[in-house]
Amino acid sequence: MNVFKRKKGFKPTLLFFAVLFFLGSLPALAHSEGAFSAADSSDSRTPSGIGLEDAERARIFNQSRAMYQFNEIHKSAYDYEEYYPVFKQASLNLFSTAFDPASTREELADALKQLDAFPSYTLYWGESGYEIDRLLLETEMQLHLHTEFGNEPGQWTETEAERAMDEIASIRDRMYDLVFQSYWDAGIRPLFWEYQNFMVDFEDRRNGRKAMLEQAFQYRADVLKRTAAGQWTEAQTGEFGTAVRALETQLAVMASPEAVQTAFDRLQAAYEALPREDGASSALAADLETARPLLGLPKGIRSGQYPASAFGALRRAIRDAERALEKGGTEEQLTQARNKLAAAVAEFHSRKKA
Repeated sequence: MNVFKRKKGFKPTLLFFAVLFFLGSLPALAHSEGAFSAADSSDSRTPSGIGLEDAERARIFNQSRAMYQFNEIHKSAYDYEEYYPVFKQASLNLFSTAFDPASTREELADALKQLDAFPSYTLYWGESGYEIDRLLLETEMQLHLHTEFGNEPGQWTETEAERAMDEIASIRDRMYDLVFQSYWDAGIRPLFWEYQNFMVDFEDRRNGRKAMLEQAFQYRADVLKRTAAGQWTEAQTGEFGTAVRALETQLAVMASPEAVQTAFDRLQAAYEALPREDGASSALAADLETARPLLGLPKGIRSGQYPASAFGALRRAIRDAERALEKGGTEEQLTQARNKLAAAVAEFHSRKKA
């Protein structure tokens, strides 16, 4: 006797609507022809100007990865094999849309409509919550350990850590109350979806992926802009495009920190290898060579000397510029670093005692 009390009659109908929703319309179908079609097709487009801080783009970033993880945990669930590839492909396509600087407001809105329809909890009626119970307990332990012992300075404030602990405790308490009654309670799945969204944010913070994501997004926007302006050809940016897709894959499936870092290093190397016409990094390096000797000028309160506070401000500006040069940002970022350093040098000279 099968312990899973499923009503099989509605399954084909649900599958039909799931496939129709994700793949049925012409725009969605065109977008789902490849796992990462947005990355492939954006080479001929320009950045839309919608940044990572945009609420819709940020939500798609998080929920597409939560969708992937939610689907993975049910991969071997009873009578789920028809749904698994549909939702897996959809989650990858949705992340690709969020990761593409050229995605328009209409494309982001369409992606959100797909996320709003997931998950259909009726698909999981009768599935045991045992595995979810185990994952939640492991996560709670990881959160405790990370908050107590694994936090990087400035990465996780006390207030943020307390908020995270309260949130996971709330999910845990509601989950355990249901599990205590039955591992097959239908209310477990909505809590698990809430948990997956929490985990995406937690892993980004714990592994420093937010900064990495922002840098990669800026690289992509810069390459799209320059390619559209004719500064670079698609042949020149081919290796960069390949590196983008590799990093996108690792981020979308929430791969290990080592795998993500390796993919990002490859992307950064490909970006830095692109031909430069303006020499922004060389100009910043030259500015630093000019600024550093100023730290050796006479310090004091007499005529022709500089107050000690002036040296501290200049030294900080030089360090910031050195970090920007070492990090290897876009032309715009390097230009901003040059402007900040120039302003600090001008301020230093203005404080010379008459």
